[in-house]
Amino acid sequence: MRCVYFGDTLPNSFEEQVQFSEEMPYRINIKRFQAEDIVPLHYADSIEILLCEDLCGEIVIDANRYPLGGRQMFVIPPYTIHSNSIRICDGTMYVFKIGFREMDRYIHVENYLRVCGCRLDQLLYQNPAYQEVFQIIQYLIRHDGSLKECLPQILRLFYILSWHVDKDRDTSVHAQYKNTSLQELIVWTNLNYARKITIEEAARMTGYSKYYFCSYFKRHTGITYMHYLNSVRISHACLMLSNGESVQTVCRSTGFENVSHFVQMFKRIHHITPHQYACQQRRLQSQERESDQA
Repeated sequence: MRCVYFGDTLPNSFEEQVQFSEEMPYRINIKRFQAEDIVPLHYADSIEILLCEDLCGEIVIDANRYPLGGRQMFVIPPYTIHSNSIRICDGTMYVFKIGFREMDRYIHVENYLRVCGCRLDQLLYQNPAYQEVFQIIQYLIRHDGSLKECLPQILRLFYILSWHVDKDRDTSVHAQYKNTSLQELIVWTNLNYARKITIEEAARMTGYSKYYFCSYFKRHTGITYMHYLNSVRISHACLMLSNGESVQTVCRSTGFENVSHFVQMFKRIHHITPHQYACQQRRLQSQERESDQA
């Protein structure tokens, strides 16, 4: 079964879900950036390995900010909150994801890492072993559809990742509570973004006072909650605009008070108007259809 795909879409839930199976326990997406790609804070129950070539923008992992440029590799363990903001460029991103439940039939990744002397949650977020892992990813792409050929390479990939760990990373009960609290808030925000949300209401979701919540959220994510909320709304707006919905309909459906405020926030994040974005997406979709027919 095919595990390699070109292109990707924004996660339709910010508890990011990818469909895996025993025949397809991993997935590689090859992304290029003819349009700006902004994905708000989210998390997944799978591991995510990003190989970035000549990208412009920033990736945030567990409140750590990494500017993009040149060749870089990032490792995002399960349930780690992260986001990305990538500008239009000629670069490429290889997104490698593994579903642990499906992979357990062949390789128990966490047990293997323990044999290598580390834990899954200790893997270095920015990993220097780009070239070694890039060669493995290229091998997986060439042998797509043959698990017999690919599984030994996946085992080698985790062996390489185990060379670079952060054994001082806080994995205490307090840190786990922090992550759980933020994950619950991310899910709640994604379910309620289309209506008016106040800071006081968001604070109540975490059990904190308004003022402590504002400090807490920014300390653990690097942005304010209102900035995050607007990024969620704009991401859903992008999906609707890509599907041909009108600017007025999108504004009403994504929680903005009026079209003027919607356009202002959209331009602040994407640097173009919603109408310009919709035209851009129609042009890109037309180019993709022409390419498929060629």
